Amino acid sequence: MLGFWQAERRGMSVPLVASLDPLKFDREAIPYLIVADILNDRGRVQYRLIGEEMVRRWGVNFRGKRSDEMFTGDYLDFIERGFAQTRAERCPVYSESIFRWNDGGWIKTTRLLLPFADAPDTAPSRVMVVQVFLGTDDFMKVPEIRVLRQEDISGRVLTRLGGKSDLETAARG
Repeated sequence: MLGFWQAERRGMSVPLVASLDPLKFDREAIPYLIVADILNDRGRVQYRLIGEEMVRRWGVNFRGKRSDEMFTGDYLDFIERGFAQTRAERCPVYSESIFRWNDGGWIKTTRLLLPFADAPDTAPSRVMVVQVFLGTDDFMKVPEIRVLRQEDISGRVLTRLGGKSDLETAARG
């Protein structure tokens, strides 16, 4: 899906919302997709499309719901921070966290947030999320959010947003 996003940019910082054509998507990714409208700069979103695997994992189709209707507390802050970073930086954001169920089960989840704008050189208004669930034994490695600038994709720079602290930048060789 990152390849799709990069191809649709066509020289712009982010692709246009009009390029969100499900016929162009990798069919295997569709059950893992979420599409959301960004409602404000703080990262509040309203969910437009929820893939089948997301509905199965969450146990509910939250299409039409806002992030503040679905989540609370630190998890709401974490989710909205990722969307806010996507909007502010105008680039993909990768995040990891622990998904917990009420029965005590857990699984590591990873998300790739891909921004889209209504017009060239405007702030993103919509985000496509690819969310995958993975098992892990290492709780210490999550949650974290990484902004994927062009340099990141090429392997030169990594920006990380951890906890409630400011951005930390680390150069890669």
